[in-house]
Amino acid sequence: MSIVVISTLTWLLIIVFAVAPKRFTIIELIFQYFVSVILTVTIFSILDIKFHWVIATREVERGIALNISRFMEIPMLMIITTNIMYAPIRVRFRCVIAVVASFLLTINDWILTSLHIIHYTNWKYYYAFIMYMLFMVAFMWITIWFSRLRRGGIENI
Repeated sequence: MSIVVISTLTWLLIIVFAVAPKRFTIIELIFQYFVSVILTVTIFSILDIKFHWVIATREVERGIALNISRFMEIPMLMIITTNIMYAPIRVRFRCVIAVVASFLLTINDWILTSLHIIHYTNWKYYYAFIMYMLFMVAFMWITIWFSRLRRGGIENI
């Protein structure tokens, strides 16, 4: 059942991504995907293997659902959010969008916990919210850096 729920959420995100207008080139989107996957896998590996704060399940179906979430769902939401945040809007609205995306990622963690895919020990949901906020800020800075690097060179950064 867990793989069905996570796959459905992932397909909904893919549909939203396909319909939404894109402000980035294909190279920038690929770069964003790889950076988000690297950051997501690194953070969750440190929290799971090193600190044992977020314990992942060892069952096959739930493990596949966790990998779908880590490799597809979280990066797609990050790319969609960055696409929206890169629009010419005020900083206030960018902050609101980052908070909403972090809240959605925290809800995703709650879904993963309720499906018994992950289990939190010594970790609270507001820690996850703060982690995702920092993740969003770092991801946005990396994306801005890469976009400016492609468009104008290093001297314009």
